Formats: sequence, C-alpha cells, structure tokens
Amino acid sequence: MSQVTENNVNAAPAPMTPLREFWHYFKRNKGAVVGLAYVLIVILIAVFANFIAPYNPAEQFRDALLAPPVWQEGGSWAHILGTDDVGRDVLSRLMYGARLSLLVGCLVVV
Repeated sequence: MSQVTENNVNAAPAPMTPLREFWHYFKRNKGAVVGLAYVLIVILIAVFANFIAPYNPAEQFRDALLAPPVWQEGGSWAHILGTDDVGRDVLSRLMYGARLSLLVGCLVVV
C-alpha cells in the first residue's frame, strides 16, 4: 500500500491595494510623514479657525498697537504672537489666513 503524504503549500500573500502600497512605502520616509502631519494640522486649523482663534481677525485693539509676542519683553498672553500696526491679533490672522493659502495652493495645482 502506498502512503499519502501531506504537502503544505503556502498561498501567495494577497496583493496590496494601491493605497496600502503607497502607505507602505510612504511611511518609510520620516520626513514625508512629518510633512504630512504638518499639512494635516494646518488644514485642521484652517477648517476650525472659527472655534479655535482667540479673536476675530478683523477686530482691532487700539490699546495694543504693535504689541510684541509673549516671549519678548512687554508681551502678554492676551495676544500670544502680538498684534500688527493696526492692533489686530497676529495669531488669529494666521489661522484665518491659512484658509486662503490652502485655497490658492489647491487652485494652482488644479
């Protein structure tokens, strides 16, 4: 009588989807991952600027014209990045300005 031997055949791994393949190679480049994180943070700030900006970007604080940032002498936590020459909060203007910057960037690419 003959003896039956069992063959263990390993199936080939399932092919990766294009997105999974992209992420597999993309995550190896640490600079690219940091850049992606930065872009995502800027997008989140731009989208939620209404909720996280401390002031309206057009609001003027006449008593705080050209106020320095908080880390310089004379700076205050009321205006973390200071104010401009008209008294507008720089941090709020940067948050709202990210919207326009992202829009222009997308229009240039398309």
